[in-house]
Amino acid sequence: MYQRTTFNVVFFCKKTKISKKGKAPIYARITTSGQTTEIYTQCQIEPERWNQRLERSLYKDEVDQQINSIVASYRANILAAYDQLLKENKTPDCFSIKQRLGNTSGSRMFLAEFSKYCDKRQQEVGTRITQVTCYKYTVYSDT
Repeated sequence: MYQRTTFNVVFFCKKTKISKKGKAPIYARITTSGQTTEIYTQCQIEPERWNQRLERSLYKDEVDQQINSIVASYRANILAAYDQLLKENKTPDCFSIKQRLGNTSGSRMFLAEFSKYCDKRQQEVGTRITQVTCYKYTVYSDT
């Protein structure tokens, strides 16, 4: 017989871990059938800018918009992992969802950020660095 499971995702600003710069980390809490786990989203925000009811920042500047898009992306990835586990006829518990997210999102985020960094270095050719130095960045980003 099929056992009913509950599933919920909540994003929150962890005000107990405020950094020296006054920012608190944003976590995703995944709950399935009474079990919970938390995932750090790699985002930090000033606690007064976070709206817990809407689970997002209401400010319109570039940084807050980027935080909102990252939170939306995390939510989509969590839901996709949940759906994938259901399609594979596996029990979608919070720990297996977290494991699925850990295998892909971290490396993709790093590569995306490193690519942005390489692009920034390319723009500095001739003013801060040489073309040879910039070439080293692109060689390592392609491997």
